Amino acid sequence: MPEEWPIAAWAADQNAPARPAGRGRLATVRADFFLDPAKRLTEQERALMTAMLHCLVGDIADELRAELPKGWAAANDDGNAALVAGLSSAGLLNEAALIALLLRRADEERIATAARARTGRREARSLQGLVSHEHGGVAAAAMALILARGRRRDRFGQCLIALEDLPSATGEALVHVVAAALRSELAAAHGAAAADAELSAAASRLAERIDRERSIDRLGAALVRLLDEAGALSDDLLLAAAHEGEVGFVAEVLARRSAIPSQSAFAELLSGEPSRVMAMFRIAGLSREASAGLLGGVGDLLGLRDPAEAIGVFDRMTDDQTGEARARLTTAPSYRAALEALEDHGQRTV
Repeated sequence: MPEEWPIAAWAADQNAPARPAGRGRLATVRADFFLDPAKRLTEQERALMTAMLHCLVGDIADELRAELPKGWAAANDDGNAALVAGLSSAGLLNEAALIALLLRRADEERIATAARARTGRREARSLQGLVSHEHGGVAAAAMALILARGRRRDRFGQCLIALEDLPSATGEALVHVVAAALRSELAAAHGAAAADAELSAAASRLAERIDRERSIDRLGAALVRLLDEAGALSDDLLLAAAHEGEVGFVAEVLARRSAIPSQSAFAELLSGEPSRVMAMFRIAGLSREASAGLLGGVGDLLGLRDPAEAIGVFDRMTDDQTGEARARLTTAPSYRAALEALEDHGQRTV
């Protein structure tokens, strides 16, 4: 039997007081009622993203408390839960980059769990095998990535994110947001002025220690780069990783071969649109055989329900169409986002 991917703590449907009736909820209900069902979060996605967010905020809060003078504050799980609730109600956690990372990790977890259930393996062996690679740099990079992944699992195997996984500006801002949320519990005991001074200093020290080079994305990109330089970035490795659900690694390989940012490659890979996914494969120089193998293994998990249709798009795609896709993907992400927003609202962009 396939193993279900874990249900996280703090699920959306936990026991809660009765909700208020009447027009007080009308604005929220109207927005929720007309959301596209195909784009809404599943309960598993919501639970996983919520758990990752709680753990991230709690870890930051504990790091900040550790920076304070001795005896000022102690780590408190209940206090951390209250912090998340307060910050969420104030809208301070509704940051695009933060939510995008939570969603990406949920997508990666979903695909990896489903792919490994098909193979009957609990672990991805394609990347683990690189630890014994004859190229020392590749072996070291693979070990660094595997260890970093291990640190992003709790004792129950639950997926986590770390502060260094966030973009620098987002991570620094989140540190200061959590510090501000700690103010009330400290100001009552030590005074507002002292709390402000100590929390500000603690937040600055923690923000300075954020090392983006230790992020999962940077470590994955470093491994792919070294594999490429060693001539070991083969289609066989790509397919083996894809069949094990290593969608992050696949995106890094496509990004490396296409000379585009990995975030753009990941977005195209999970777009669910055959034209965009096949253009990505074309730009990356994937052969028809490799493309068909990837589609046959995990195409449905990427949102491509009909592999035959997708490979037909690959066959019909012209060099001009590939060139247009390449030109679009080399533009700034904000530019592409604006184009997509205009197209969604029926505005012509060409």
